[in-house]
Amino acid sequence: MFAEIESRLRRLRRRISRSEWAVRHLGLTPSEGTSETPGLLLIQIDGLARRQLEAAMARGRMPFLRRLTSRHGYGLHTFYPGFPSTTPAVQGELYYGVKSIVPAFAFLDRELQEVGMMFYPDWAKKFEALLQARSHDDGLLKGGSSWSNIYSGGAAPGETHFCGASNAPSDLWRTGKIRNIFIFLVLQIPAVLRITGLILLEFLIAIPEAFRGVWRGQWFSREFGAVISRTFIGIGLRELLTISGKIDVTRGLPIVHLNFLGYDELAHRRGPASAYAHWSLLGIDRAIRHLYHAAHRSSRRHYQVWIFSDHGQERVRSFATEIPGGIEQVIATCLDRPRDAGWKARPQSLSHTPGRALASRRRFEEQRRPSDLERQTFTVVAMGPVGHVYFNQPMGDPEKHALARRLVTQGGVPGVLHRTKEGSITWHHAAGETAVPAEVPALLSTHPGPLAAEIGRDLVPFMENPDTGDLVLLGWGASSTWTFAPERGAHAGPGLDETQGFLLTPPNTRLPAGAGDFVRPAGLRMAAMQALGRLSIFRRHRLARTAHLRVMTYNAHGCAGTDGRISPRRIAEIIAQQEPDIVAVQELDHGRARSRGEDQAAFIADQLGYQVVFCPTVVHGDERYGHALFSRWPIEVVKIDVLPAHPRTWFPEARHALWARIVVEGRALNVFTTHFGLSASERLAQMQRLLGPDWIGGVRAHEPVILCGDLNLSPGSEPYSLAAARLRDVQAARRGHRPQATFSTTRPFLRIDHIFTSDHFETLASRLPRSALTRVSSDHFPLVAELSFAAAAAETTTRT
Repeated sequence: MFAEIESRLRRLRRRISRSEWAVRHLGLTPSEGTSETPGLLLIQIDGLARRQLEAAMARGRMPFLRRLTSRHGYGLHTFYPGFPSTTPAVQGELYYGVKSIVPAFAFLDRELQEVGMMFYPDWAKKFEALLQARSHDDGLLKGGSSWSNIYSGGAAPGETHFCGASNAPSDLWRTGKIRNIFIFLVLQIPAVLRITGLILLEFLIAIPEAFRGVWRGQWFSREFGAVISRTFIGIGLRELLTISGKIDVTRGLPIVHLNFLGYDELAHRRGPASAYAHWSLLGIDRAIRHLYHAAHRSSRRHYQVWIFSDHGQERVRSFATEIPGGIEQVIATCLDRPRDAGWKARPQSLSHTPGRALASRRRFEEQRRPSDLERQTFTVVAMGPVGHVYFNQPMGDPEKHALARRLVTQGGVPGVLHRTKEGSITWHHAAGETAVPAEVPALLSTHPGPLAAEIGRDLVPFMENPDTGDLVLLGWGASSTWTFAPERGAHAGPGLDETQGFLLTPPNTRLPAGAGDFVRPAGLRMAAMQALGRLSIFRRHRLARTAHLRVMTYNAHGCAGTDGRISPRRIAEIIAQQEPDIVAVQELDHGRARSRGEDQAAFIADQLGYQVVFCPTVVHGDERYGHALFSRWPIEVVKIDVLPAHPRTWFPEARHALWARIVVEGRALNVFTTHFGLSASERLAQMQRLLGPDWIGGVRAHEPVILCGDLNLSPGSEPYSLAAARLRDVQAARRGHRPQATFSTTRPFLRIDHIFTSDHFETLASRLPRSALTRVSSDHFPLVAELSFAAAAAETTTRT
């Protein structure tokens, strides 16, 4: 009854939701018949290092992400971006599996002989075409949408928004995005008013901060340019992405990737750990919370939500602000060129974000072609802590080697990479020279060993990229980190934070081998492909437990959620997240028209890789309804039989019990599972029968017993007291533990789902997993118990 009421309310809410309204009136095509098909919402927080994420969660800046890890079982992994640690390189590997497609965010295209940046539409399109050609792949985002990224990732032109590859005016007009913006403004007036208010508020906050920046010596133009970026990129774009992402998961697109840029922009300004940058994380966290709940409410797709950062940032000093003439003057000096030779530093200060990049485009267009003086000597492109030096006059390897040493010893450049014509790579630094890749782990001694070795390996294809400079300048040093642009936070190099982003995934997500050290973009790509059902690569990782047993009982309500969706996939996901050894699930359908004729128990078992026994209690022709027992180990059925029923009950329904033996490391466990009736008299009769000599009473004294299921019994009732006199209730077994109600998920008020055990077990813990997924997937919460064998049994019982 409760589930039906909530289901009706949720359906009404969907009909009147602004997201559904937008789907209908913007002419967007929703997915149909895909409610049980996997979907993936990828949320990227640009530039947020794992260390900064953990600090933000500890300080209360990201309460929702903290709740995901502390309450909902999300795993926190290190995400290694590869080298260079920039968004274009990361997304090239993530979308297409191709490493080091670009050597930086901005560089000299040797083929075109022009300098450009990866947010230019022509550049993004060119390199995405190269990615597609090398990978022979349509892209990870095929069929989905791409928001605020570099590439489309395989998304259709009409589903690629605010991305480098689709920002040309012709693209906006051809795909109808300009028309949709105006329709959006009309349909989403409350949201537009809210965004406008937030932008005005942020503008008022940002102006005093800009004056403080100027007072501390920052450039006036950059500080007030930051006000525009902070308000329109940090607030406006964030809110627009949130609304749009909610619409796309409402539509049921198979994969949606959104990239929040606000933190990265502010971190470039003041540094990655600054309060100025961390201020933006509270709004991003709120946006992620809205997207997370929208994804789990979607009626058109079964979504997982993954959250990651493509890289981190380092706190840096700047050649541009601390060294007269910047890095170009340093190079000129090391080449013994006089200061009055007409040198004029190429601007290395354009933002990596689309707003400022587009605003500065005219200025940058003037710089695309090397000047006459550069064509006679060299060109430097160094928008960050990795700079590329291109010599436009022939220079041999001995000369380059000598210049690299002078840049380090005389020019103060922390590091220089040089690749000879024969292919050997040397990393020059203050302490000497390091051979790449073999000696890199010793140089990066502060990095985790596997990460340092991976960076060394990645430097090889990076240096082999045809657009990499003849010399590569590195701002990372053992004692300090520098950038060549006027910024306080930077990324692209091998620094500890910039090479350690983060990845947050739901419990039991299948990740590649070695994920305990880090996950790189190609690994994330393969994991996403598996989650979407496109590939089957990684086996499900299971916890190794040697002295205890995890048992779960769950009334699945016919896999019909409180949102009206029938989804055995959701039930399987909930079970998988808890990684139980033995699971009793009540109210499952087999061949019933109301649940699409599916064998729900078989589907769940297949998803989990478990053994299963189905116990039908109601049979009408080919349709069956009942409960099931799942186990990691083979199940021996001892008995299935009907339990007593009261002849005059208002709720007539046959009730059966299942008795099974499961052998765990040589010890036979007797597992009893059932679903009792709804009238008090029949529950009493059913418990008396179950405790009698034909069932639990017939088990030999030395054999362990577990009784679990939806018993429809409240503590204090007579049948409950009978069970508690013979067995232990896991929720009442631990002193200091407050038992929790299991029904209903709308407002829990009854404790009717139980796990009882014999004295052979001790209860280590019991819990009710409460999350957005468990609240919507059934009208009961699952109950999980962690059991250990009692001392006498533990001597002879071990398991893995």
